[in-house]
Amino acid sequence: MKYIVILLLILLSSFRTVETSVYICGPTGAKKYHYKEHCRGLTACRHELTKVSLSQAQGYGLTLCGWED
Repeated sequence: MKYIVILLLILLSSFRTVETSVYICGPTGAKKYHYKEHCRGLTACRHELTKVSLSQAQGYGLTLCGWED
């Protein structure tokens, strides 16, 4: 029983949170974030694409693009 608990503690401590990257249109003024760099929702983007973390995009108040659902 002790070995199972120790093994579980080792396994749980080895997991890391993988941060997902998303794309937004330009550094400012974006309203949506996109998982794919070539998303259909980015065709009207006239600025450079910016790659940010998902938590950062959500922190900016951005929501997921409707084409990504």
